[in-house]
Amino acid sequence: MNIVTKLELEIAAKKACIEDLQTAIKFHEQQGTYHLAAECAWRIKQAQHTIKRLEVQLQDNRNFGGIIKNLTRRGISLKAVKKLENQS
Repeated sequence: MNIVTKLELEIAAKKACIEDLQTAIKFHEQQGTYHLAAECAWRIKQAQHTIKRLEVQLQDNRNFGGIIKNLTRRGISLKAVKKLENQS
């Protein structure tokens, strides 16, 4: 499994986690356990922050893959690309 697929799966998992936490918040509010609802809300914020970070990382990986394909099409060998990658 490549890095892009792993990132996509991790983002999907975090989004599913947020949905579960939203359900938990409703439950805790009905039960009157507001401190637990607040903890769920805090965890949602953390998950949203993580999703944003993962989406940036995903976009960077997609862009880098496009750059490599472009360089390969232009005739620059993969060894040269790897050498450039290691220098940065």
